[in-house]
Amino acid sequence: MLFKDTKCPNCEAYHDPTLKECPACHKNNELFSINRLPKRVVFLHPLAQAGLFLIGFAFVGMLIAELIYSIILNNTNLDNATKNIVLLTLTYLTMFAGLISVPLFTRRKLFLSKYTNRIDYIYGIAYAVTVVCVGTIVSAIIALMHDAGTNVNQTAAESIVKNYPLLAFLVLGILGPVCEEMTYRVGLYSFLRRINKYLAFAVTTVIFAFIHFDFMAEDMITELWSLPSYLACGFILTLAYEHRGPACSMLAHIAYNIFACLLIWVK
Repeated sequence: MLFKDTKCPNCEAYHDPTLKECPACHKNNELFSINRLPKRVVFLHPLAQAGLFLIGFAFVGMLIAELIYSIILNNTNLDNATKNIVLLTLTYLTMFAGLISVPLFTRRKLFLSKYTNRIDYIYGIAYAVTVVCVGTIVSAIIALMHDAGTNVNQTAAESIVKNYPLLAFLVLGILGPVCEEMTYRVGLYSFLRRINKYLAFAVTTVIFAFIHFDFMAEDMITELWSLPSYLACGFILTLAYEHRGPACSMLAHIAYNIFACLLIWVK
């Protein structure tokens, strides 16, 4: 029901049933009060939500962009380390452009209105602190049970920060979080939220954790022991999105990643 456009009884125009009012005649939508879906979360059309997930999902959008850019960079004289960071930067810039174009060309005013409340940013910082605290506790508990090393995702991040700190703060600190929030919260979570909140929470949290999992890693034990931290992070960011919307979860994600980059850089 919530994926199929409904017909306005007043002007007979078809529109998304999750909208508070008909976009054509502005008559209040009776289905909105019945469904009680929070407009801070479900504000894009289901096709746009699914599109965001497909564009940003690591095994679709990112790999396609990486393949194209890697072919181009292979014809240059850059060393491997420089090629890798340039490849990562170009990939995220392309993903960002593709992801941001979806809401801007579909429901621009509604999308931009989600970033105007200052309280959302205050909550965003609070959620970032929560992620840091919970992540530290989870890591400490894991350390008591198993002496795990550093997983592939963390090792790559440390290498980028140490060798290219400015690009690391741009790519890992800003572009990465924005792309992931647009993909997994604004896209996937909002899409599944039309069905069931708890289903949306579970699927989004698990998928978010596994995009940081390297299925080709030699040390699979370390990858598995790293999952609880990513699950906790994904759950808290999803909670931030459900509570206050995209501005909150996006700032929380950015602040946490910048903090992580600072810790690596200082060490």
